[in-house]
Amino acid sequence: MSLNNRKNMVMFLLTVGLITVFWMFKTLYFVHEMELSPHKKYILVASAGFALCLTSLLVTGRSKLKFITAFIIYFILSFILYADAVYERYYDAILNVKLLGQADQLGHVKDSIISLIYPADYLYWIDVLLAAVLLIVYYLIKQNEQRKAFSRIAFGLGAAAILFTSFYPLKDTFSDQYKVSLTGVLPAHIYDVKQNMLKQAFAKETFLNDKKQIQELQSYFSENQELQKESPYYGKFKGKNVIVIQAESLNTFPIGLKVNGEEVTPNLNDLIGESHYYPNTYLQIGRGNTSDAEFVSNNSLYPMAPKGVYNAYPFNEYMSLANVLKREGYSTSATHGNNPDFWNRHQAYPEQGYQTFYHKNHPKITADEIVGLGISDESIFNQMAEIYTEDKKPFYNFIVSLTNHRPFVMPKDHQYLNLPKRFEGTNTGHYLQSTKYFDETIGLFIEDLKRKNLWDDTIFVVYGDHYGPLPMDKDEINKLIGVDFNEKEQFNIPLIIHHPGQTEGAVNEVTASQMDIFPTITSLLGIDQKLIQFGKPLDVDHEGFAGFAYETTRYSFYSDSYDYIASHDGVFSSGKCIDNKTKKQTDIEACRENYNKLYKDIELSTMFLENDLITKLY
Repeated sequence: MSLNNRKNMVMFLLTVGLITVFWMFKTLYFVHEMELSPHKKYILVASAGFALCLTSLLVTGRSKLKFITAFIIYFILSFILYADAVYERYYDAILNVKLLGQADQLGHVKDSIISLIYPADYLYWIDVLLAAVLLIVYYLIKQNEQRKAFSRIAFGLGAAAILFTSFYPLKDTFSDQYKVSLTGVLPAHIYDVKQNMLKQAFAKETFLNDKKQIQELQSYFSENQELQKESPYYGKFKGKNVIVIQAESLNTFPIGLKVNGEEVTPNLNDLIGESHYYPNTYLQIGRGNTSDAEFVSNNSLYPMAPKGVYNAYPFNEYMSLANVLKREGYSTSATHGNNPDFWNRHQAYPEQGYQTFYHKNHPKITADEIVGLGISDESIFNQMAEIYTEDKKPFYNFIVSLTNHRPFVMPKDHQYLNLPKRFEGTNTGHYLQSTKYFDETIGLFIEDLKRKNLWDDTIFVVYGDHYGPLPMDKDEINKLIGVDFNEKEQFNIPLIIHHPGQTEGAVNEVTASQMDIFPTITSLLGIDQKLIQFGKPLDVDHEGFAGFAYETTRYSFYSDSYDYIASHDGVFSSGKCIDNKTKKQTDIEACRENYNKLYKDIELSTMFLENDLITKLY
């Protein structure tokens, strides 16, 4: 071997080695951030495979274009890895290829994305700079020799290593985080792309012709309908108006909280004092986040769609609350103070049963005050109260509030809390100010409804869509207000249901979820239609339950008796069953029954959504 050839080989091996180290380092850092244990051997093999594929471009000649191309590839894949890290901080998952169609939504939430960037994130980018320096040095030293056969061999070995780690160790049951911790980001994405491409279509006709299965499912859901009739309030408010407010980013912990003797949520506290309050309610959002929260609460189904139900299945036929109430003679509407196409609501809402969609561009809505993501809560509540006076009665209006949205930084004139100095500039301080603003606007809204003689003829519901703070804020929240912001606290959202004419409050400690809102409302109204609802009416004595398909490891659940923390490997026996009386781990079999029910309900929700079967069952 000539001296030049030896120099080229040394540089090739050095480049492969260093890129392997660079890529492996930031993969391990990502796994560390997710608080999982990495499988270093598989990650090493995948990293070396990537390095071989990339460096194979550089051995067929001294081409500036090839070196630039190699860097661009490294940069793009580094960007994807970092995007996964940021996405995981909010959604507890990595990006899915189906989310590419959502890129146009990024402008609406750019401030929220910025708030997810940590100071230590430079560690994800140091290697990019080092890789650039390495490639420049390689280009300057490299001699102009053609080794096409060697290039093909290097690429083949690298591709084989990546494909091996993409398919051999990974399984469908693994969580996204577990896939990354086993083999790294590239194999995890390749595996998911393969799964999306090879997914076999369900034979709808087979289901529709399976009379036995249809009868079993009809019986399964009719039991829930009969359960609703056991409520002491069943049908008591038949024909009353319904207003449901999905409160953006509202956790339970600010409810009743005082800072320096000042209540953060005085109006919500007063509302709870004369309403039914369910403090142990939990979110069930999917990849559509806020839009999936409203889907769950209005449909009582799990939101089984990698890019959100409104984007994946906007034109399905649904037995939603609005559709049900339309058949009962209600006028139905939804309100969201952003653009109508945000999360595809303009296409999804008609099939959800909303006859009117009030948005930023609607002729009856004035965008007179924009705060954060859209029209301010105060403005939208004022305008809707006026519209109610004109609406055909009875009416159902669903409102998605917007102002209490990440990053929660309120204009000075909307900061109503007198927080101590220690809260200044903190995420916790911003969140409490934003929550206080929402509370003020809800108080004004209720007073307006009373002045317009609507209050005593209306079922009034307020619930949180999802968490506000993130796990990164845990230590700060504990230090400033003494709240242990663990995962259960993070998922905990308030649910308040005010009955028409109610003056005394009632607190129900049952474990509940957003899925229970729809059946609770249909029970209050005495709806006797055939429905598909996985939730339970909350005013009936039953075992409380909140199951999760997203946001944490799938098939985890909370219940009155036991909590189940599913394992990332998807094996039931690998999970943990916690006795809620002792707060200690107990025999895994104690969680088996609820696990089986959750597994079945998630599978059914997936089948119904993917094949548009919801209205075909009856």
